[in-house]
Amino acid sequence: AASVVDDEIRPSPQRRHDAGCGALSARRRRARRAGRMERLTSRGPYGTDWDVNGLEATREEAVAIVDPYTSGRFLVDELRKRGWPLIAVRSSLTIDHALLQTWNPVPFVHVVVHHGSLEETVKALRALKPLRAVIAGSEPGVELCDALAEAFSLRGNYPEVPRARCRWDKYDMHEHLRECGLRACRQKLCSSDTEAGTFAQELGTWPIVVKPRHSHGGAAVQLCENQDALQQAVRSFLLSKDNSGRVCGDVVVQEFLEGTEYIVDCVSRDGEHLISAMWVYSKTRTDSGFAYDTSRTLQYDTAEGSVQQRLQAYVFECLTNLGLRNGPSHSEVVVHEGDDPDMCLVKLGARMHGSMGPALWSLCAGREQSQPFLLADLYTEDGQHLARRLEEVRNGAPPYRLAKVAMQVDLQCPSKGVLTKSIESSSGEWLRSLPAFSSMRFFVEEGDVLLPSKDLSHSPGFVVLIGSDECVERDRDAIRQREQSGEMYVLDEAFRFHDDMPGRRLTEVEVSRLSSKVNPSARLWELEAEAAKLISPLASQAASPILSPQQAPALPPCFGPDGTDVEFTLDGVDELDDFALDGGGFGEFSLDDPVEGEGLALLNGGNGGSDPIFGISPILGARGLT
Repeated sequence: AASVVDDEIRPSPQRRHDAGCGALSARRRRARRAGRMERLTSRGPYGTDWDVNGLEATREEAVAIVDPYTSGRFLVDELRKRGWPLIAVRSSLTIDHALLQTWNPVPFVHVVVHHGSLEETVKALRALKPLRAVIAGSEPGVELCDALAEAFSLRGNYPEVPRARCRWDKYDMHEHLRECGLRACRQKLCSSDTEAGTFAQELGTWPIVVKPRHSHGGAAVQLCENQDALQQAVRSFLLSKDNSGRVCGDVVVQEFLEGTEYIVDCVSRDGEHLISAMWVYSKTRTDSGFAYDTSRTLQYDTAEGSVQQRLQAYVFECLTNLGLRNGPSHSEVVVHEGDDPDMCLVKLGARMHGSMGPALWSLCAGREQSQPFLLADLYTEDGQHLARRLEEVRNGAPPYRLAKVAMQVDLQCPSKGVLTKSIESSSGEWLRSLPAFSSMRFFVEEGDVLLPSKDLSHSPGFVVLIGSDECVERDRDAIRQREQSGEMYVLDEAFRFHDDMPGRRLTEVEVSRLSSKVNPSARLWELEAEAAKLISPLASQAASPILSPQQAPALPPCFGPDGTDVEFTLDGVDELDDFALDGGGFGEFSLDDPVEGEGLALLNGGNGGSDPIFGISPILGARGLT
């Protein structure tokens, strides 16, 4: 029911492979005992230099993080800076691939895999180290985290039903808020497309939202404009699994909320809540959904009746009624202004803001205002810093102050055509020259078919800007102008279907099928890859040669003609594609289509006329290149 992966408690080989880190964590501890690990120092939260390895070795307690994926990596980073030994608890091994790519076992001294029995998982944890805290690292771990915190009598949230379930079940969440007298979405839980269609007729308004009961990141939410789209979405969900690997036996069908969408991130201590961050979305309604414009940080306005003050009051009521007493929360709220002002929760997660959110906020407001810092303080220092911040807010201070503004600009292609020049080639250098430029990511390549960006799935990429309010707005306007001018998207609009069919133009349906529509999970994958660049070496995959070649030792100069061999191993990659290894004086190599073991090519010959030998071998069910 539970498996522990470390030096002392050895599971079966299959479970060691499933947990994905047995050899890695053992190797890390052996290196530490042998004194070969580099001494790591970190600037402590109050200005002291800490010996990270020394502190970890002397701590009698450890901190358990349940599903330390996505932004949970920043919490791992913060806790390691404070010198805490960490235990990873994986609630499931069937997590969405976009989350799995963020899994890094190296910072953890132990890994426990939960297989359904709370009793067995508690037993496995008790066999390791005494626990200082149990914290949810991402949305899939919220349910198990609450249960473990109760089992160990640690700081946590109200465990009783229904409030415990309401913190991770999107349907029960709104039903409970409605019972408490708060504004909640009109909705119905449907197990068939017929049920959904009947409810849509009762609502009498379009569009309608369809989502799983358990989801995160907006990766599995569909906006339906008519009955056909609604039925198709419901059928699709009922045949799939959600991001946590659960089978969708039913789906949530909800009213669509008109208005401006805000994000409110909080950290709670013994039932008292502090806003740690606010964001606002800008988007344009289209005939098939929304074209997202930007998401940006929002300065707090202390004026009575401001939207920030109203959001604070409403979100705090939601947190209290859902039993969220301790820890992080991430709320998305739609505010409708006008003659009949309205405010309604879209969803609330008892976890941190996902992806790059905490890191970008830290760059704008400071490390001590970020959710990872506040959580580490709450769970390991009894919230001393958090208590002082709450006292300051009670005395009239704003909950946070921004020194800079961060904005994510979602790119929008204005027309359709085949991309004849990559965005990197046409605009990469220009984007990097923008005064507020921070980072960017593109989802399309030369030769892809682009359609006008009518929703998020058709966005060609994003650019992150950080700077003063005026500078960020100016750069955002410049990006939009370049998009409209045709300089960013160099398109061939003369569609042809086949060379042997001269004059045959693609129909709209054919264009739609061939277009580079970005899968929501793939988009999340790209966001997480960009977020990884903001993690320190204490928690980064790139900092460990075990997981990444980026900092592996250089090749010895004697490689090649004298017969010296150098061995490289790349294994355990689930979906390896287009792997390239080049440089180093030994030629360039590429690996395509590793599923069938074909496409391995030596592009430039070996050094000194001695050709290397390649082989493809399965390793415990994973594909490997040796």
